[in-house]
Amino acid sequence: MHLFEALEWSNWKNLSIEVKNQVINQVLMYFVSPLKRISDVEYKEFELAGVKCGTFECSIDGERFVLVPGSKEVILGWDLGTQGLPVTVWDKKAIHVDTHFETIVANYGLENGEDWDIFVNESTSALRKVSIPPMLIQKEALPAGTKFIGQLDTITGEFQGLVEQFAPIEENLRQHFKQPTNFEESLMWQLPTQIFEKDSFYALLHPADETYRIYRHQTCTLNTWRRYLHQQMFDLLDEDQWEYAVGAGTRKLFRWGTELDEEINYYGKQVTKKMHQENMFGLLFDVQHTRWEITDSNRLKLEKQADVGIPLFDKLPLSSYYRSRKILAEEEILDPCDFLYRKVIVIAHQ
Repeated sequence: MHLFEALEWSNWKNLSIEVKNQVINQVLMYFVSPLKRISDVEYKEFELAGVKCGTFECSIDGERFVLVPGSKEVILGWDLGTQGLPVTVWDKKAIHVDTHFETIVANYGLENGEDWDIFVNESTSALRKVSIPPMLIQKEALPAGTKFIGQLDTITGEFQGLVEQFAPIEENLRQHFKQPTNFEESLMWQLPTQIFEKDSFYALLHPADETYRIYRHQTCTLNTWRRYLHQQMFDLLDEDQWEYAVGAGTRKLFRWGTELDEEINYYGKQVTKKMHQENMFGLLFDVQHTRWEITDSNRLKLEKQADVGIPLFDKLPLSSYYRSRKILAEEEILDPCDFLYRKVIVIAHQ
């Protein structure tokens, strides 16, 4: 069995660990630039909603990538409306209404199941059969126009990462962490969620451990960023590849199943856990509704929107087949506060 046959998912799942190790070694040798530093290659097994995949994670220049097997015939897109979803996920009144929601209601009504079927179908890509190549996909999307350089611990002040990249921005960044000077200020003071200085740096707070992920930033558009990634021997996922990477081509609207209610009880917590966890390929996807994720075209995935209190409306942008109504202009500046990107190395005949 040659390399590309081995990387077909229907074959890949039946290979022994020994053969899989031979395959990943060939992939890293022939498809990753010799100028890149490869480290921490690990075999892992992932599972979501009953779909399992044993595959490899590795670091390329310090960023985590996952080997995703391909599929010669996979069905993507959605045309089944709310089929498979309980009525309770859409038959609710909105709690918080904004302009975006009002516009959708004006266009679709959203008063009954038929309205919701139309809305869901027109919010997702068309049904189609495609062939997807195997890929090395970045495990987690990054803010647009940025390169991750390390982490800053706000408690100890210690930076871990590429010190030579951090040194030029350190002084400006630390100015944003000035402590309150009196008791009244201390009552109101909190760490900023994100800090952005154009063409310098972008910092994003990880609230659980009060560390910032630090990125160097350069202004870019879709065109200029695509060219930059090509120079670095990477690509952006196209829409087909993105949808496959999210849901593995399963005929479900959401990668984790049909549950959407995030309640305080045990059941609701399990739903939340599934939404946040690695998917069946070991990839992570943003669930915060604070950014779009770009593809190699003007089609955007995910959404930047506020929750209104109707589970299906709030969670629909997390669908494997969701397609944002916002069309990205070729020369639109990609603000890291609004857009994410994900690198890929496509494993195909040269």
